Amino acid sequence: MKIILVRHVETYGNVERRLNGHTESPYTPRGERMKIQLIDELVDMHQKSPITHVYTSPTLRAFKIAEAFSSTVGLQVQTQKVLREYHFGIFDGLSEAEARQIDEPLWESWMHDPNNVTLPEGDNYMEYHKRQAGFLKELHRNHAGQKARILIVSHAGAIHSLLTNLLDIELDKKWHFDVALGSIAEVDTIDGYGILRRLYLPDYTEE
Repeated sequence: MKIILVRHVETYGNVERRLNGHTESPYTPRGERMKIQLIDELVDMHQKSPITHVYTSPTLRAFKIAEAFSSTVGLQVQTQKVLREYHFGIFDGLSEAEARQIDEPLWESWMHDPNNVTLPEGDNYMEYHKRQAGFLKELHRNHAGQKARILIVSHAGAIHSLLTNLLDIELDKKWHFDVALGSIAEVDTIDGYGILRRLYLPDYTEE
């Protein structure tokens, strides 16, 4: 089974450096251009070796990419809440400066140990990580014995967690993977053993 992990393209939240977990944020004009180029890249990939299933976060910045690709190649999109970005709780949608104004000690504590400090009303990152592991186990159950090529369109937090789960790497090592906006990672799974084939950024040519 091959798993293709795609991060959404640029949004205003990214440009403004906001903690957009569950908060919606529209694409920038550059993001709109990236979206078109990313879909072309995925369609080209599909034509060379067909993608069989598409899963996506329901958050629009990811869902719109999955939907556009799927409608182009005639596949169905399956939305999964587990693929949403990490929820930043009371800091969700805020910039660092805005978050510090709300609770600077909490911000500092979270920055010091983000995997274990839970922001009020938000996710605990270790529980979030376990949910990604559960999703991967479900994929393996549902597609066991198939030559499945699965596209997952999601967010940096989820993709970091999926990669470390797939490759059996400690979560703290996730920052070794540069999951850039619009990036694509390809992982082969053989008897539950994950092999990273490539992690790359398509040539997002500025017009």
